[in-house]
Amino acid sequence: VAYRPQKTESNRSRLTVGGDRINYPFEVSTPTADLPTIKMLWNSVLSTPKAKFITMDVANFYLGTPMERPEYVRLPIKIIPQEIIDKYDLEQKVEDGWVYVKILKGMYGLPQAGLLANNLLSKRLVAAGYYQCQFTPGLWRHVWRPITFALVVDDFGIKVSGDVHANHLVQTLKKHYD
Repeated sequence: VAYRPQKTESNRSRLTVGGDRINYPFEVSTPTADLPTIKMLWNSVLSTPKAKFITMDVANFYLGTPMERPEYVRLPIKIIPQEIIDKYDLEQKVEDGWVYVKILKGMYGLPQAGLLANNLLSKRLVAAGYYQCQFTPGLWRHVWRPITFALVVDDFGIKVSGDVHANHLVQTLKKHYD
């Protein structure tokens, strides 16, 4: 629980799944840019006339991603605020002091959340003409636009020449993310 006055929803509650208790038998690693890649991108911006460096962050990146298979969690009813119990009529769903929850979209703490969110983002970027560089994880380019970016989870470090090209990436992301 936190109070973040700079956010749209200033009173925030986040639930994190105990990922250490989930058996996810598949690969979960996500390709992200490393520090040398980011340093080379910065050097490229500095050595390219009229190039700019822009950063962007995708809000709630994991939270909207559909799961390939559901996960389940149980919560003790005693930790759930009465307002939530009343709103969702949870009293009728309590079994031995627990409420069982089916997780259908990504949540913080799920081992597979990062990979699923990254795979969905990748599909959306590819559809807009972006591609991940073959030998440099987390480094992306556009097929013809002068734009290159490093991607680390939901943070973009972008080298761009021309606002129209930066706006293309922004609009591509805004179709699906805040």
